[in-house]
Amino acid sequence: MLCRLRFRLLLATLLLLLLLAGRLRAQPRPATPGDGLRGHYYDGQNFGQLVLTRVDPTIDFNWTIEGPSPAGRTFAAPGPGVPPEYFSVRWLGHIYIPVTGRYTFRILNDDGMRVWLGGKRILSAWRDQVATESAAEIQLTGGRYYPLRVEYCQVQWDTRAQLTWQQPGAAAEPRPIPTASLYATLPPSARPISAPATARPAAPTAPAAAPAPPSRVASRPTVRPTVSRGAKPAPRRRPVLPRRGAALPAADSLTTAVPDLATLRKGAVVPLTNLYFTQSTATLLPASRPLLNQLARTLRARPALRLEIAGHTDNVGEPALNLRLSEQRARTVRQYLVQQGIDSVRLTARGYGGTRPVADNHDPGQRPRNRRVEVVVQ
Repeated sequence: MLCRLRFRLLLATLLLLLLLAGRLRAQPRPATPGDGLRGHYYDGQNFGQLVLTRVDPTIDFNWTIEGPSPAGRTFAAPGPGVPPEYFSVRWLGHIYIPVTGRYTFRILNDDGMRVWLGGKRILSAWRDQVATESAAEIQLTGGRYYPLRVEYCQVQWDTRAQLTWQQPGAAAEPRPIPTASLYATLPPSARPISAPATARPAAPTAPAAAPAPPSRVASRPTVRPTVSRGAKPAPRRRPVLPRRGAALPAADSLTTAVPDLATLRKGAVVPLTNLYFTQSTATLLPASRPLLNQLARTLRARPALRLEIAGHTDNVGEPALNLRLSEQRARTVRQYLVQQGIDSVRLTARGYGGTRPVADNHDPGQRPRNRRVEVVVQ
């Protein structure tokens, strides 16, 4: 009886060793480890002007830097010459597949992102959105190198771009693809999978081949929540853009005069009239520039003046979204003034949503007065 038990134990041990040895053989490591993917960074969200080319070890970026408060959030530039907003990236290279089976690839992105593998597009979330996760499964052959192309587009505010994978049978959570499995340039011994000719990426210097940018949708949140896996992001309304061909007020017909803020007492509130945004977004329309340029000149002439830029909305819609939209608009005005050479320390931005109406929200004729941006003398 004891001998039989020992024999069974020995047999089980041998089988386990054979399984482990087979698994090790099924996961060969490439002779030459990879160095990452070649990233082409463009100024503009439609792959317009190439400003930076470098090799990135993996795609796992969060260029949003948290500040001490929502109004103090800043956004880091991805690299020299690349703006912190309204940019695009195209990563090109190959990925080494260690074992045959079904792989799960996931992207976590804010804003647009899409992935081609082996010349086939497997993931696409090409729109302005909060940080959202998408996943796809695909059967791949072990020991081969697959062409990999990843595109990203940043529209405004928060910036997140991550590509992860989960190997066949792996119980762990998806992880960023390791650098050793990514190749900006293939080694001589590599056996790549040929991509279809129609799916080959366009040359980095050919903007005409670049796809259209993500469509504009309402971009209300400043502090954007990450959508949990399995949960659907909240629907976001498309802005009602001005009708094509419709004329905006002529710049010379706008009332651009700004009161002499230096003569006002601390706490005085001055509404910024003739300030125009695309509906439901914080995107300034060109007709707003004369007023803001005049405000910038006033601030340059009064170097000791400090202002709070206050955004307000009406009471239509969800209060939380209105609050975020009002803060976004205030921050957009602040950013414009900073770009005109005004020291950012002199300006603060704050949103109040619909909590401080100046007109009756129940009267459709009066309600638009509550959608405004003001400056408050500090």
